[in-house]
Amino acid sequence: MSTNDTIYKKIASNFSGTREQLLKLLGIITPENPQEVQESIDYSSMKVTELKDIAKARGHKGYSTLKKAELIDLLTNNG
Repeated sequence: MSTNDTIYKKIASNFSGTREQLLKLLGIITPENPQEVQESIDYSSMKVTELKDIAKARGHKGYSTLKKAELIDLLTNNG
């Protein structure tokens, strides 16, 4: 099992939305309108570790030292 598979399973086990929302959140499927996903995901209700897991799964670099607000900004503005 790859590291990404482990991260995806960890995120999925704590995610309360639909499967499609989870896949969009992880960047596995892309909506026709990117604003659609950003509006449906409440990053502020997530823990910092969950936000970091999402950033890692999406391939972002330099996220490990970011604070919660900075992580939310990274995920909402850079996909």
